[in-house]
Amino acid sequence: MDKNTFIDILNCEAEEQGWWFVPIQDSWELYEEASNNPQTYPPETLQALFEMDSEDRLIWRTELAERGYEMTPMQVDQYIFILLTAIQNGLTDDG
Repeated sequence: MDKNTFIDILNCEAEEQGWWFVPIQDSWELYEEASNNPQTYPPETLQALFEMDSEDRLIWRTELAERGYEMTPMQVDQYIFILLTAIQNGLTDDG
């Protein structure tokens, strides 16, 4: 997927979800990393992320914060959406 298509998809999701801020360049870099380096994101780790409910996401955010990585609930949602988009695009490209 090219960058402009990715940005269009991200902006559509942002509007649908009510995300008031989306860091476009950081989002694109995460998408590219997840798309081009799948070993960085093991399938079992991604599956666990995709299946988290609100309570699980809060626990995960707290664990990240304890390690120095602060994320808002919106940023967690964006992160998961970007990874999911990368994985889905990879499946589409392969099949």
